[in-house]
Amino acid sequence: MIVDREAPIYPIRTVAHLTGVNPRRIRAWEEQYHLIAPARTGGGHRLFSEEDVERIRWIKAMVDRGMSLKGIQRLLATRPPAELAAEGRGSR
Repeated sequence: MIVDREAPIYPIRTVAHLTGVNPRRIRAWEEQYHLIAPARTGGGHRLFSEEDVERIRWIKAMVDRGMSLKGIQRLLATRPPAELAAEGRGSR
């Protein structure tokens, strides 16, 4: 079975459960820091893809290691999280 990793399927409550990140924090990472950009339904509800969930997990790992959100912004501006994780910087 082929899964579209970019398909927006998860509501914020599910993403919070999958990642261990509070929905309020997820919203802040989107609105204040522009670290994520989930899709929106016609009613304005956020929907996240598998790639979004992975990105949130990576951001959480970096924050847990002591990196600032501004530092994460700068890092993401140069390279995608998948590439960084592959090098061992984003994985635990």
